[in-house]
Amino acid sequence: MSQDEGATFSRVISSPQHLGLQSGEFFPMGLNAEMPGDQAGDDALSVCFDGAVLEADLQMLGAAELRLTLASDKPLGFVVARLCDVAPDGASVKIAHGIVNLCHRASMETPAPMVPGQATEIAFKLDQMGYRVAAGHRLRLALSNSYWPFVWPSPQAGRLTVTAGRLILPVHTGADAPEWTPPPAEHAAPWKHRVIRPGQSRRIAQRDMITGTHALIVEVDLGDNENLTHGLCSGETMSEHWEIHPDDPLSARAVHVWEQRLSRGDWAVRTRAEAEMTATATQLRMQARLTAWEGDRVVFDRRWDDQVPRRFV
Repeated sequence: MSQDEGATFSRVISSPQHLGLQSGEFFPMGLNAEMPGDQAGDDALSVCFDGAVLEADLQMLGAAELRLTLASDKPLGFVVARLCDVAPDGASVKIAHGIVNLCHRASMETPAPMVPGQATEIAFKLDQMGYRVAAGHRLRLALSNSYWPFVWPSPQAGRLTVTAGRLILPVHTGADAPEWTPPPAEHAAPWKHRVIRPGQSRRIAQRDMITGTHALIVEVDLGDNENLTHGLCSGETMSEHWEIHPDDPLSARAVHVWEQRLSRGDWAVRTRAEAEMTATATQLRMQARLTAWEGDRVVFDRRWDDQVPRRFV
């Protein structure tokens, strides 16, 4: 995206709070649908700039840089940029994204609120990437000021007015040598184990038709297994529930539960960690509980309820 000097240009970014349910995990390992899904739904809720259909493959290696001139109607806020590969059928793949807290526009060491209505120049880089966009596809830059649950929302739903911008791509021309082919992978012998109870996982995005709340539900059950080398049985389950109302950033709520189990013979221990995060306009609140059992007896049980001020968040 670029804007010629003197040309009229104005776009308002005012994203619904649930935008981002297809963002994928913060640190994906490639399992259980952790990678970003089709971005078309999130693109429809964003301000998008589409490039021309490519006549030849485009190779990129490095980090794209985005420069924007924008004004915010609120002192706190952030902007998210997603660079996507859009296929002829409309499917959208996230190549890379970048996020900047507008209070950190000058530096993270000296944050400062935005001055509402004042146009400000910001620049930031997207994630590093190595990607080839096929001929017949097009690039899309999608801008939003919400990205749940990747980013905790600002206390007020704001509006950003963008009046200029430029996207600098790390175009890679390639080399004359043929592409490198990696050698076969080396690995240790698989562990010897017995499956006591098989695991299963789910990842669901849903909308409550009564309340209008959107939620991302992640359930990871690794089952229970016995290590046949030394007889230790182990298992764990984890669940995440992220919910928010499209019109209310203060409705954001995250609930996590993680249970781990160990046993051998007549000995057995189990731990369960529960955490819930919510926020008000001025405070971030974390409630948690940790319980441990030896057999059927509770040997440890502690609760926390802490709040910290929202500082430039």
